[in-house]
Amino acid sequence: MRRRERGTALLLVLWATILLAALLVGVAAASRSHGEAALYGAERVRAELAAEAGLAHAVAGLRAPDQQHQWVPDGRPYTFEFDGARVTVAVVDVSGLVDLNATAPEMLRGLFQAAGADASTASRMADTVVAWRGGAEGTRFGSQPFAGGAPNGGGGPAFGGPFRTIDQLARLPGMDAALFDRIERAVTVFSGRNFPDASYAGALVLASLRGIDVRQATALVEGRRNQSAQRGAGNGDAFGAVANGPLVAGYGGVVDRVFSVAEMPDGTRVGVDATIRLALTGTRTHPYKVLDWRAD
Repeated sequence: MRRRERGTALLLVLWATILLAALLVGVAAASRSHGEAALYGAERVRAELAAEAGLAHAVAGLRAPDQQHQWVPDGRPYTFEFDGARVTVAVVDVSGLVDLNATAPEMLRGLFQAAGADASTASRMADTVVAWRGGAEGTRFGSQPFAGGAPNGGGGPAFGGPFRTIDQLARLPGMDAALFDRIERAVTVFSGRNFPDASYAGALVLASLRGIDVRQATALVEGRRNQSAQRGAGNGDAFGAVANGPLVAGYGGVVDRVFSVAEMPDGTRVGVDATIRLALTGTRTHPYKVLDWRAD
């Protein structure tokens, strides 16, 4: 009898030991997970600060008093290290982007096709953009419900009027996420131009502006970015063959779109996409004003 009791007690002790070990393993795993989460959170904050430092660097570069150190806003990349992060910054003068509220319909069709849409889809989306922006603000846009809700984030029917942000384009009827992802860096609502300026245009915009394929446009853009900028350059005021002059970047105007991406050694990556208006050189005001801010 005593032997049986001793055996039962031994089993209880073993069971308790196993249970305690399992609990300790769980606590250790939870602690490790919390530690990793805290570390990731700290690294993300550092990456966010580094990306914002990229924006500050861009403003300083655009406002540099001497031409030799002045940044060129044609999308060419600038890289530097900040607090352990590798930061890559590109600036595009908004005159080199397609303005959703002003660009001619044929330019819009060309942009959608350059981004991979077939001719039918490109025409339909261009017509949708033109119809949307041409509607009186606050009026119903056809009879279709607005995919994803109204521009202000609410539900209900679609309403037309000028685009206030490029994110509204993503929610237009017929727009899919993949197509939007391909063109969102090529558009703006801040230039007011009928046609973009080839001096600052990226490959998609240049392809639609000149009627060439994206591969050719990419080669031209790379060639332009490898050249020095010229004061007063600008040759993209017309659509088609008239715009086929030499590609030379200038030093831009006062409204720019800044893309800043910071990557930490552990792979944590944060991007900032800000449209800014530069203050005039020599003023005592804040050096820039943020017109639009997007982050990931």
